[in-house]
Amino acid sequence: MSSEKQERLLKRRPEIIVGTPGRLWELMSGGNQHLVELHSLSFFVLDEADRMIENGHFRELQSIIDMLPATENSTEQSPQTSKSCKTIPNLQRKKRQTFVFSATIALSDNFRKKLKRSSSTSKSAFVDGLSSIETLSQRAGMRADAAIIDLTNASIMTNNLEESFIECKEEDKEAYLYYILSIYGQGRTIVFCTSIAALRRISSLLRILGIHVWTLHAQMQQRARLKAIDRFRGNEHAVLVATDVAARGLDIHGVRTVVHYQLPHSAEVYIHRSGRTARASADGCCIAMISPSDKTKFVSLCKSMSKESLRQFPLDDTYMPEVIKRMSLARQIDKILRKSSQEKAKKSWFQRNAESVDLAVEDSDSEDETVEGHKLKKNTSIQLKGLQQELNDLLRRPLQPRTFSHRFLAGAGISPLVQKQLEQLSKRKTSDKDYSKERRTGLMVIGQDCIEPLQALRTSGHEVCVNLDKARETRRVAENLKRKRREEKKRTREQLRKEKKRAKEGTD
Repeated sequence: MSSEKQERLLKRRPEIIVGTPGRLWELMSGGNQHLVELHSLSFFVLDEADRMIENGHFRELQSIIDMLPATENSTEQSPQTSKSCKTIPNLQRKKRQTFVFSATIALSDNFRKKLKRSSSTSKSAFVDGLSSIETLSQRAGMRADAAIIDLTNASIMTNNLEESFIECKEEDKEAYLYYILSIYGQGRTIVFCTSIAALRRISSLLRILGIHVWTLHAQMQQRARLKAIDRFRGNEHAVLVATDVAARGLDIHGVRTVVHYQLPHSAEVYIHRSGRTARASADGCCIAMISPSDKTKFVSLCKSMSKESLRQFPLDDTYMPEVIKRMSLARQIDKILRKSSQEKAKKSWFQRNAESVDLAVEDSDSEDETVEGHKLKKNTSIQLKGLQQELNDLLRRPLQPRTFSHRFLAGAGISPLVQKQLEQLSKRKTSDKDYSKERRTGLMVIGQDCIEPLQALRTSGHEVCVNLDKARETRRVAENLKRKRREEKKRTREQLRKEKKRAKEGTD
């Protein structure tokens, strides 16, 4: 919303105002008459209040709180607040109720610590030696006898949320993500990354593979963010790849699955991420993708949430050869497109900066180099078209398990599900030309009905024990085994050296 429209709406003196601390303080410090009349304020609501206890966050919010008229028996009263209260007659001042909402404020400080990647002790300190609630009470100007209503349960997460994990290699994460989205691609899905670089990479690969993907991260303009969210809302089976900027305050109906492509830095962020699904009375599931380097961090996360076991997401390895083949082609296409884009951006940057300082740009390449460059571009273009054609041929076919055979499509071996899917496929493929132009809204998977991840998890997922002591013991055993092998190799080398020495002395 533009600044002019905001100011125009405020002139109507609305009774309820919802805004970000930065913009609200900007209008208040600018002297907006309606916003500075805080003596008539009846309700003051803070959402995501746990961010207030983090040092350096939302200084504007603290400035707004300091301007509020002090309540009786408040825990803290600044000189600015007391000075402003003297100018307001007690008869004109309304009683104000302050409401503070947070999903994690009542949790221990361990949830805000960074998750351990090793067994070393974290150096993160508690916030000024005070508990989170005491700190918040002081900063929000709440009364000392404020009522605290804690609705969190022992499991921390809502009972409607099913948590699970997939254990895989780091280089296989992209393939398993495509597996989840293609085989269990029903309902809206949010994929969380910790870095923008990873977000851009996987969103590019998924687009090449024909999946509807939108992105959301901190480097996007506000208009682009809102546009991405609106498009995500408008598609029932869309995928949103986002950083932790979407972990809070994003309430989208119908989000069925949350995928932690990269583990968050703290258990608190994990809770907020997972809270994008299974909201209100709805159900949902979240899937954490765990690489070997994430194992200790994942076990530390489970320990901080008092989870001794977690469900392992069911995987059918017979589909993986086809998935890996498609992902390999997508990676090659993405590499060529990315290289071409970088070269164009570099050339454009050089020309733009040369023009800004009035420098003439000359082509320094010789004729032979120019011819060689054209040949290279032509060969790259041919290679790109060939890869795209091969991938399109694969995407036209349904995703099939390795054991599926095209030779015999009749008889007792065909299940009703496969027979129905083949009939649907034959109706869809009236002609190759029409089928290639068809806008894909999802994949057909031969031999398996396309269901939500939540259904697959409830029917086939099994509990796996997660034990930090066991992980440490496993790591200790592995280290001891490596040390014994090194010592054995050293003894063998020493023995060979002695034998050679004795043999040499015998010949002399």
